[in-house]
Amino acid sequence: MTARDRPRALLVWPGGLFTGGANFGVPQLLAIAAAMRAADVDVDVVDLDAERAFGAFDLGALVSRRRYDLVGISCYSSYDYLKVCAIASLVREKLPRAWIATGGYHPSARPDDFAATAFDYVVVGDGEGPMTRLARALVTGKRPLVRVLGPESVAHPSEMPPVDWALLARYRPVARKVASQAEIYLSRGCPYDCAFCMERAKRDTSWRALEPLQAVEEMHRLDRFLDLSSWTLFIADALFGMKTSWRRAFLEALARRPIRARKVWLLVRLDLLERDDIALMARANVAPGFGLESGDPDQVRRIRKVGRLSDYLDQMLRVAGWARELDVPWGANLIVGHPGETERSLRTTARYLERLYLGPEGTTGFVSIDPFRLYPGSPIDEERASWEESTGVRVHRYPWWHDGDQDFLAEWVDPSRELDFRRCHALRHELFTPIVEGVAKRFAYGGPARDYFERAIADQIELLAPRHAARTLALDHLWRSLLRADGAADVPAGPARVDDDEAFAAFSRDARARALARSGIAIDDAVGAALRDVPRERFVAPTELPEAHLDRALALDEDGASTISAMHAYAKQLRALELGPGDAIVDLGGGSGYGAAVAAAVVGAEGAVTCIEIDPALAARAAETLAGSVVRVVAADAHDVSRWRGATKVTVGFDVGSVPDAWIAALAPGGRLVAPASGRLVVIDKSRDGRIERRSLGDVVYVRDRSERAEIERREPPSVTTGEAGAARA
Repeated sequence: MTARDRPRALLVWPGGLFTGGANFGVPQLLAIAAAMRAADVDVDVVDLDAERAFGAFDLGALVSRRRYDLVGISCYSSYDYLKVCAIASLVREKLPRAWIATGGYHPSARPDDFAATAFDYVVVGDGEGPMTRLARALVTGKRPLVRVLGPESVAHPSEMPPVDWALLARYRPVARKVASQAEIYLSRGCPYDCAFCMERAKRDTSWRALEPLQAVEEMHRLDRFLDLSSWTLFIADALFGMKTSWRRAFLEALARRPIRARKVWLLVRLDLLERDDIALMARANVAPGFGLESGDPDQVRRIRKVGRLSDYLDQMLRVAGWARELDVPWGANLIVGHPGETERSLRTTARYLERLYLGPEGTTGFVSIDPFRLYPGSPIDEERASWEESTGVRVHRYPWWHDGDQDFLAEWVDPSRELDFRRCHALRHELFTPIVEGVAKRFAYGGPARDYFERAIADQIELLAPRHAARTLALDHLWRSLLRADGAADVPAGPARVDDDEAFAAFSRDARARALARSGIAIDDAVGAALRDVPRERFVAPTELPEAHLDRALALDEDGASTISAMHAYAKQLRALELGPGDAIVDLGGGSGYGAAVAAAVVGAEGAVTCIEIDPALAARAAETLAGSVVRVVAADAHDVSRWRGATKVTVGFDVGSVPDAWIAALAPGGRLVAPASGRLVVIDKSRDGRIERRSLGDVVYVRDRSERAEIERREPPSVTTGEAGAARA
């Protein structure tokens, strides 16, 4: 068969949904590609994470141009479900006759979820065998009739063809722009039965690895392709080195023949290790990561971590001591809110972590604090009824992967009868923020890639930052309101109104303070303090609650014609007005009243704020929210100057195009007006003797004027005389 005659296949990595920095390598797709190429099929690999480095990417154009016969789309986790279904629909539109397949953890756990999608085939378990059979079927022209393929596990990885890293050659020049570390697989399977884990969805849980010397050679092949001298390398095996003889043979071989990576990072069971393992890791430039999951013995037992429960937590302390002695960096993962969790178990875990990390001698470890996520195919999911009966765990949105906000809905769980979602969320921040901050102060590792681990610690501090807490509670409000609107009989407990949620208000205030700091907006004057303190979340559309603390404009309606401006925009306008206590101000285009509320906080009880909004519904909402304050809300057109004639300080929340003469005439002598005009923020001062001075504060972007006057001008642009044009240019 000539190259022209050979079928063409495309394997697509859809990109990480919630990752800030992706791993580079997609080794699972490269392994499948190697097996398929042995069946006389041309295979391309596309990594949509890496494609971001080149700008906008048109997958539809690619598949149309290459006319692929088979397209495989990885659905690694349940977070990818909606995304890969959308990608498959696009491919089906462009290639109606192509075969489209998917595989990964979610397809293995829930193959029926793909029944009504554009996919022709769903692969359960390892992908090499089923995808190779599809490739051979393309060659023979005999289309398989069975839709669900597998499980067909790779029993001996050492017998599979080596991956061809050159399939990723397109991405090599830009890899560091999109990835924080490189990734490789050396083994498959994990026979342990942790309650939260999806590994059993792939059916074959036996541990299967490359031969130790072959594994080291595979790492060197990646090093030759990528030059790992500036990278850390992540061995992404579900379980590294289960067998002691294999693990030590591999580490000894790697120590004798090191790769250029700054550090090799892997996940291993802490109960497998002895001091000799940590010593070998020190020689081989390896850092281990552990699934600690809890510091409470009852929770460890419930999570099904090990058989030797009495020794498990003590073993972690021993491993940490060996690592500190040998200067080996390490990490441990903690799950907060696992089914059965109580306030007592969380406090027990916090005390254990203080002992593990915050001793006077310092630590070479860091900790990852993760919320529990319910994964389909995990033992908890498969045995959900019994877990509900024994612990009282309550999943609020199931199956969550069919909805948006998947990162939140996967975690929206009451862990037990004693502990609901909101209280668990509060304890996560209260108990563990001081610990991760303490780790940063006591981190004592001094070897290669220290900055890599310092970034990991900083990332954990950031994940516990107020803005993330505020977003989580905002989504809790949003989804409870959606359930109530749908008439759900069982809505999770919590404050019905945002105004009544003290925890949300506290996190949001801190999040706004940090957002203002990031934007360079000082809070040491009345305007800055008001932006920090006024609860912006009370003024946004319900769908914008998760973003309310951010310094950016937020839509108030579906078409975006009305917005709450970014916080820095209010700072610029109110400071330009030199607004202070006792002042009277008019806010034209006040929307839902947020700007008026900020102004009210500045002018105080002796001042006055008039908020004029053209949309009656927004005006009514503003009046309700601001009832009892110094703000008077008027539903009117800002161009009706009879509503505000004589004002001394006027701010405008929309781009007026050109400031009307009527507005200048309505401004009181000695007054000042600040308005966006044709993309510039303009300040107009009117002296007491009627002279007008104008100045610009720079470029701005605001929503356009929605008045009837503006609509007429847009339909019938006024003619411009030579004199007017000259004035405009000036």
